[in-house]
Amino acid sequence: MRKNLDGSTRSIGPWPDANEKLERSDIRKPSVHVTLNGPDDGGDFGPNTPGTRTSGLQEALNFAHENCRDIFVHGGRGGLHGGKLYMDNVYMLNETLNIPWSQDFTVYGGNAIWAYRKPHGDAIVIDSQMNCRYKLGLIVSESDGAAVRIQPHSPGPDDFVLVTASRFDFSAVVSKHPQGAGIVLDSSYGPILHCTVFAEETNTRGKGVYLTGNGLKETDTSHVVPSYRTSPHSIRANTINVMYNQQQHASGDCTNLWVGDPGSDNVQHNRIHMHCYGPRGAYFDEALRKWRVPEVYEAPTDTYGARIFGQDNILSLSFQGKRSKGNDLVFEEDARNNRVQLYNLPNGFTNLARVPTNRVIPNFPVGYRLETPTFPASGSKQINRTCYSVQVIISDPGHVTEWGIMDAHGTEVRFPSGLFTGQTLLLEPGEQVRFKYNTPPVWVWKMAN
Repeated sequence: MRKNLDGSTRSIGPWPDANEKLERSDIRKPSVHVTLNGPDDGGDFGPNTPGTRTSGLQEALNFAHENCRDIFVHGGRGGLHGGKLYMDNVYMLNETLNIPWSQDFTVYGGNAIWAYRKPHGDAIVIDSQMNCRYKLGLIVSESDGAAVRIQPHSPGPDDFVLVTASRFDFSAVVSKHPQGAGIVLDSSYGPILHCTVFAEETNTRGKGVYLTGNGLKETDTSHVVPSYRTSPHSIRANTINVMYNQQQHASGDCTNLWVGDPGSDNVQHNRIHMHCYGPRGAYFDEALRKWRVPEVYEAPTDTYGARIFGQDNILSLSFQGKRSKGNDLVFEEDARNNRVQLYNLPNGFTNLARVPTNRVIPNFPVGYRLETPTFPASGSKQINRTCYSVQVIISDPGHVTEWGIMDAHGTEVRFPSGLFTGQTLLLEPGEQVRFKYNTPPVWVWKMAN
């Protein structure tokens, strides 16, 4: 049985009659092969496919879709070695590669390069998917669009417009354009749920990984079912793991990880693990045939490690490189209830959240380095906006007649009494404390481990 979106169940079938036998004409090859000189080298499709603009990849996908077969894309060694560039494992894309809706489908193969050559548009767009697995190679784009856009927009699996319960695996995703993006999860027309996205590396100059339900919509939406064009849809319960999210080739404004959009509340309950490397202005020295970085480089003002607009996500992040103070991690106005485990934080974080319930859990001690706020006026509230669990230590009790603590939901517990020296109060992110007094106390704040 398989569950519907509303929680009801349905049979995976119906199955054909068990006694029904396939005619000889219905028996097809077990899988479709795309090869680097196909079909001339024995592959089913490849760069020599007549009329192809995608090195035979689009034709292979269309054929596999119609004939219900998996695909194997052959690769081979490439890259830069001893100043020589090896290009023998490259599939050129002269137009957007559209991966059609699929169910119970697999694309697997070697680490070939899929290179998009146009200045505009997305390199690869992945439509609705259910229970599918993709092992793609190194995706390279010189466009101002996305190198990979996972965007359900057609009724496909079980007649839903969605991407669910699927795995997308990349050896690397490269976006060379300053306004481009690496991996984009785009729920503008349908939800993206319960999937795994893995990349060994993203190498970008604009956005590295972008989760959006609002932005980067296509000008031409004629392929989208009308009822799905404007409804908000979730990006929820996905696992995203990028081992090396690097922007070392960037020289302008850039962001490694962008979660949600201003005003959005549909990017939730995702688990994200990422190592984020800032820009260094790396460039290729044609004379030496080597990659180099400038001896002196200052990161632009609008360079960010992670910008969080979504809610209720769990993130595990590390940051490397130079960024402006507070720009490694930014909780934007709509962010709330996110939990971030930090390996390090060389440039600090900024909390702009309207509801300051985001929580930061560092691997390193903070202790008394936490800034202690000025003691509030009598009867006024002091909110914990630090994103840490805080120990409030009373060093001088003053003359307090009443005090109280309010949790993040607005429930307050009041105490009609004074304070004492050494008394410790615990404030979680978003909680508030209030005192009525004749003489103000003195306090110090310390991060609670």
